[in-house]
Amino acid sequence: MRRTILSTIVLILGLFAISNAQVIEGDVTLSTQAEVNSFAGTSIAGNIAIQGDDIIDLTPLSTLLSVGGYLYVGGYPIGNASLTNLDGLNNLTSVGGSLYVSFNALLINLDGLGNLTSVGYFLEVNGNNALTNLDGLGNLTSMISGELSVYENPALTNLNGLSNISSVGGGLRVSDNASLTNLDGLSNISSVGDHLEVNGNNAFTNLDGLINLTSVGDYLYVNGNASLTNLDGLSNLTSVGGGLVVSD
Repeated sequence: MRRTILSTIVLILGLFAISNAQVIEGDVTLSTQAEVNSFAGTSIAGNIAIQGDDIIDLTPLSTLLSVGGYLYVGGYPIGNASLTNLDGLNNLTSVGGSLYVSFNALLINLDGLGNLTSVGYFLEVNGNNALTNLDGLGNLTSMISGELSVYENPALTNLNGLSNISSVGGGLRVSDNASLTNLDGLSNISSVGDHLEVNGNNAFTNLDGLINLTSVGDYLYVNGNASLTNLDGLSNLTSVGGGLVVSD
């Protein structure tokens, strides 16, 4: 009985915190842990940038439900040197613009984005040295209307968190991920509206994850993938709008 009462109190307090947060009309930049700690908002009409060397804890952002513009977690040249997870973003469900997760040196996973269901434009994950998987993006569904880019993440072993994405309206780039063993997380993608680049991924041997891809709107480049032994994964591709380059 006591546990039930305590759980109810915790729930009420959580709902009270969210109800007292605000809709923010402009842009937000959080460059220190103190600024993160003072955040209070349920939605941001503009952009939000989380970029600061001393930021280690995003749990004060747990009231945030939606971002109308862009969400930057890190970025060049200002990343997040100490951030290991995105757990405070666990209530975020939509990003109206683009999502960039870049240059977060110690970030291990994206699990804090587990409730995110839509990204309006670009999705880019790059320069995260410790990131091993994209599983936190597993609830993203349907189409990415802009570009989908995953590059220069040396510890990344798979793309399974992208398995519910069915098409990419812009370009698709998977490049320079030294530990990536396969492209299986892309197996539901049937079309790419612009270019497709698969470059410099030295660990995988095949392109089987592209088996359902039927069209690429512009050029297709597959080069510098040192262990690649065959192109059988492209067997259902029927149209390429631009150039086709396959090289060592």
